Order: sequence, then C-alpha cells, then structure tokens
Amino acid sequence: MDIDVERQHAARLALLDPLLPTEPPLSGALIATVGALGAPAFQEVDPASLDATWSALRRHSLSVRLAGADLDPLLELWESHLARAVVPGDLDCTAHITWPSRDTAAVPALVHHGFAPLIVTAVRRAGVFGPTAPQPGAGPTPGLTIRVATKADLDACVALNLEVVRYDTQFGVITERPSTEAGLRQNTAEMLDRDRPCIWLAEVGGRPVGIVTVELPPHSDWIAGRVATGPVAYLGLGGVRADLRGGGVGSALVDHVHRELDEAGIAATLLHYALPNPRSAPFWSMQGYRPLWTSWYRRPALRS
Repeated sequence: MDIDVERQHAARLALLDPLLPTEPPLSGALIATVGALGAPAFQEVDPASLDATWSALRRHSLSVRLAGADLDPLLELWESHLARAVVPGDLDCTAHITWPSRDTAAVPALVHHGFAPLIVTAVRRAGVFGPTAPQPGAGPTPGLTIRVATKADLDACVALNLEVVRYDTQFGVITERPSTEAGLRQNTAEMLDRDRPCIWLAEVGGRPVGIVTVELPPHSDWIAGRVATGPVAYLGLGGVRADLRGGGVGSALVDHVHRELDEAGIAATLLHYALPNPRSAPFWSMQGYRPLWTSWYRRPALRS
C-alpha cells in the first residue's frame, strides 16, 4: 500500500470539504497507478431482502485514494477487472464509485467511462433550516397536522413508503422487487416498536399524506462514519402523496422533524436522494442540505 498516496488523498479532501471524514486505509487486493490506489469490491444481495430494493442485485464498487493524479488510468485498470468478472448486458448488475461531491477534478474521467451521477449523500448541520415552513393548521394546506406515527399507522406508513419507492424507480438505482412491500412492512414495524420516535406523519383532515422516517443512534451508526461530526441521524424517507406535492406539506413536516433532531442533540443529519429526480435536489437544498458524496453508477456494469 502507498501510504503517501493515502496521506495526500486525505490532505487534499480536508481542504475541499471540512465535513468529509478521514477515511480508513484501503485493504484487500488493491489496484494501483501513479498517484492512485483502488480497492475493487463485489456484493451479491439476496433478492428477498429489503436491501435488494435499493440497487441492483450484483454490485461492483471501487474505493479510491487519489493524490491529485488523473483518475482515468485507475479506471482503465478497473475496466479490465470488470471485463473478467461481469456478464455484459446484465441489467441487475452495477458498477459504482462514491466520490466526494466537491472533488470535481475527477468528473471528466468518470463521464468518459460512462458513469452517471445518480445518488447524492447530503448533509444538514444542526440549526440549519430552510425558508419558514407553513405552520400546522395554516398556510396553503388547511387542516395540516403533524404527529409521531404509532403502531396503528403501519398500513398508512407502508403505503406512503411504497409510493416514494415507485416514483424513485425511474431514476436508475432503486428497483421494486416482489419482496419490497413485505420488507418495507417488516422494517416499518420494527421502527414503530423502538423506544424513541423515528417516524412522523403529516395529516390533512385526519388522513396521512406525508411521512418522514429517521434512524437515530445507534441505528444510524452504519452511516455515521461518512461525515466528520456527530452524533449523526439518517433521514431514510421523506415523501408526500402525489396530489399534495408542492403545497408546503413536505416543508412543514421536515421542519418539524429537524427541530426534534436539534433538540435531541443531533449534530448532523444525512440522507440520500436521486440526483435525476427533479423534485429531490431542489427540495432538500431548500431544507438546508448540501451534497457531501455523489455516487456514480453504470447499469449495466458492462454493456453487451
């Protein structure tokens, strides 16, 4: 392993974005070019698991350390690796690289190799709020109320979650599976059974029309290492029924949840959104989030 490359990579990113963490040293079978190191990895997911909904079943990834060098030669090496490992044309197989959003020098190489920026990991720091949201019971959506979900809301929560999943399948990463609804139901039931509230609903006329779910520590530990502060929460889902989008419901709901997180001492909240989604990037930016990491995908990993 080239310790100098790792050190220069860390120093370069620290200048680009103070919220980027110091990444651990790469391990395993590495590939290398001048000034660049890469660790290829592969994961195959059980199609019956909820994880299968969030991407392809077969996932090739590359973790990179770059000391200011050109990324293209390292991508060429990875291409050779993929050519030996991937069935061309397999639509349930992806190749992806998660890259610091502000490290824009690598963008040309990623584009030239056919990768598209599809998923953003965004961050909001405590105390950061969007424009003043309509207060419950006022504003453009009369009768709006916000409350913590209970076990009696399981069906409504699953229905709202499914609506978000089905909308997001258009954008190249999420895939609804035969197992998706059952997986969402099991996961939502588990969240509703936790000691601390982690699902909030917006209601109009007593009918649930919007949802936000949040993973709190220790349930958010899986992603906490992606940002250089803590404690960290993960906003896993935010959605409003299609016929009420654009009316202030989502802004009021998210504003309410952010105040709850700030009161709980959460220093940073992370979430994922689909960059091609014309609603997500503007909405989450207005709520105080900004890109931290961008995941670049090719699906299929190799064309036929």
